[in-house]
Amino acid sequence: MASSGSETAALLDMVAQQTTPLALAHEQTLPVLPVLEGLLPGGALRRGSTVEIHGIGATSLALALAAQPSAAGSWTALVGVPSIGLMAAAEAGLSLNRLFVVRPPTPGSWSDVVASLVGSVDVIVVAGGHRAGSGDLRRLTARLRERGSVLIRVGEAPWSSSSFKATSGNGADVHMRIVSSKWEGLGDGHGVLHRRRVEVRADGRGASARPRSVKLFLPGSNGAPEPVELASVAQLLVS
Repeated sequence: MASSGSETAALLDMVAQQTTPLALAHEQTLPVLPVLEGLLPGGALRRGSTVEIHGIGATSLALALAAQPSAAGSWTALVGVPSIGLMAAAEAGLSLNRLFVVRPPTPGSWSDVVASLVGSVDVIVVAGGHRAGSGDLRRLTARLRERGSVLIRVGEAPWSSSSFKATSGNGADVHMRIVSSKWEGLGDGHGVLHRRRVEVRADGRGASARPRSVKLFLPGSNGAPEPVELASVAQLLVS
């Protein structure tokens, strides 16, 4: 990847112009896995929206949200998320043939790098900790809404000043937080971790304002997310 933020953005813009999302642009939503539908109004990601995810396992939840759009033909970009390897992305259900992996942008170039992907990539997953000016974020938000990409941001750190969120109304459309996380598989100090039980709570603005909550295994025993209820039934049938 290029050495400077401006060169990176220019290179990504050139590459993005040669890619065409397979999902139709006039579609207003992108699908998600059935186990995650309860977290979103209409059971889908609304095009042009922003999602913030916090808590232990936030990166896994971000990949899970991107899995179904990827399977349906959408392009995905991972920007500045070094903890995600290609194997982890594939196990989460992302198609590696339609995946951009972008190393962390240089300070001050975050919004330019992301903006270069908007419109050509349906789902953009970015790491937290990147800061941008209120003006840059307003322009990025407007670009997302105009071109229909979905931005998923992972992490606790604010992406701009509090005044931007308070006065502009352009904070994230959907907020998701993993409020509990517990691995299963260990017995009395020994065993093999095989699935993690989590509870995710979601709220936001507009249609997302109503609080929602889902309990699931992330990952489940086979690596993919599983609803707790179905997993419990399957275990009873096996036993």
